[in-house]
Amino acid sequence: MLDFADQPYRYFPPLRSPIAAWTLGVYNRWYDLPRNRLISRVAVSGTEQLEQRGRNDRLLLTPNHPTHSDPYIYYEATRRAGIRTLIMAAYDVFLRSRRSARIMQRIGCFSVDREGSDPAAMKQAADTLRDGRYALTIFPEGNVYLQNDAVTPFHDGAAFLALRAAKASAEPDVRVLVVPVSIKATCTEDIRENLLQKLEILENALSVKSAPDATPIERVRALGLAALHRNLNQRGVDIPEADTLPDLIALAAGAVIDRLEHKIDLRSKPQDGLIERIRRARRRIHEIRLDETRSADHASAVVWADEAMLALRIASYGGNYLAHSPTIDRFAETIEKLSEDVYREIQTPLGRRAAYVHFGEPIDVCEYLEGFRRKARVAVRELTERCAGSVQTGLDQLNARNSEVGAQVWNA
Repeated sequence: MLDFADQPYRYFPPLRSPIAAWTLGVYNRWYDLPRNRLISRVAVSGTEQLEQRGRNDRLLLTPNHPTHSDPYIYYEATRRAGIRTLIMAAYDVFLRSRRSARIMQRIGCFSVDREGSDPAAMKQAADTLRDGRYALTIFPEGNVYLQNDAVTPFHDGAAFLALRAAKASAEPDVRVLVVPVSIKATCTEDIRENLLQKLEILENALSVKSAPDATPIERVRALGLAALHRNLNQRGVDIPEADTLPDLIALAAGAVIDRLEHKIDLRSKPQDGLIERIRRARRRIHEIRLDETRSADHASAVVWADEAMLALRIASYGGNYLAHSPTIDRFAETIEKLSEDVYREIQTPLGRRAAYVHFGEPIDVCEYLEGFRRKARVAVRELTERCAGSVQTGLDQLNARNSEVGAQVWNA
């Protein structure tokens, strides 16, 4: 997982141009996807459900975000589905290069400060849903988790925007529909040799010596534990004791965030989940680093940001994700994830892939409006959970019919 920028924020508005969007769509399809992303083909399903929507329906699409290639896959999928959409994207992405920022704006992307208040982005999102000229796309996971078979917790911002737009609509024939979108990338060639080479490079980098007869999954586990111990030791955090890997991950991330919350004077509630606690700490640190009146805390905030990022990286691992189904795809994702966390930069895919995109059954937000008027937080949570569940269902369906090499179990 990549570090957050924490740079002073300025809003990048969407400057969508039909000509630029079409031209870049052709470039993406015939060059960027196959050459730069190693995506040999994109298969799209579920579009028939979108064809049945009314002319006054407003669409909010909520795709999962398992790989760094998702924006390119998704752009091709929406092109085929005939959907013109504006896309909310993290501010950090716009900072990577001026050229990329301009291109993103021309195809309809606009920035959001995911760690702080962003009235401009919220207004753009609300205007998009109100006007209905374009659909609105939000990636509710908020980060790339490199875990393609399991949806990670959704932020509730997308559901809140949808409900607020539906509540504000004065026209009885206007509906706000949330469309869950499931994205699946899978290897189309046997990359086990490439993965073993990558694994050996990581072992050398972390001074991990595996037993001669160790299986690939045992080597990945040993590597992950070594990386965890190394990061905790470097920051003076005691190694917790646990019976299972999921318990160890939860305890380690919890130990980091417990200490961090104490440092930044932040109290969590008993019902708060680990990811939510980390996100709240991240928001507090982001505010401190950008607050000129707190310049005395800026040096310390750099350390706090590093600790928050470590907690998020640790918590983002599923524990049993690979062991539960040791497919070539999951090996590739896990090794790529470890590499990205060690080197803190995006890794190049190790082989060609196919992408499958499924548009799920639209959710009529009106079903939640009455609850939203009574208890907004409960309605937002319920809609968020339904969106995440629908995306997971779509992924399960895509996996059930996946016959590519990546779906095969690595027997070694």
